[in-house]
Amino acid sequence: MLDPALLRQHPADLAERLRSTRSFSLDTAELESLESERKRIQVRTQELQSQRNSKSKAIGQAKAKGEDVTALMAEVAGFGDELKASEDALEAIRAKLET
Repeated sequence: MLDPALLRQHPADLAERLRSTRSFSLDTAELESLESERKRIQVRTQELQSQRNSKSKAIGQAKAKGEDVTALMAEVAGFGDELKASEDALEAIRAKLET
């Protein structure tokens, strides 16, 4: 099993080692592309989670004040859909990286 941290930090070194010891060719360009995409999607997922959490907190505060929260709840529902799509994309990238 290869160390994921080593794959991320030194893909060229690892590719050379695999080529010389096991005659295995590692596509470092594909690996770096997938890793870049994983990072981008992970950052977006975390941003969406943060936005959803802050809006959910605002809903609680608005409810406590007796204000109408319909618009806020619709906004949070939109975050939920986008967040689910982002999480699914992140899981697909992780699955590709594991194979």
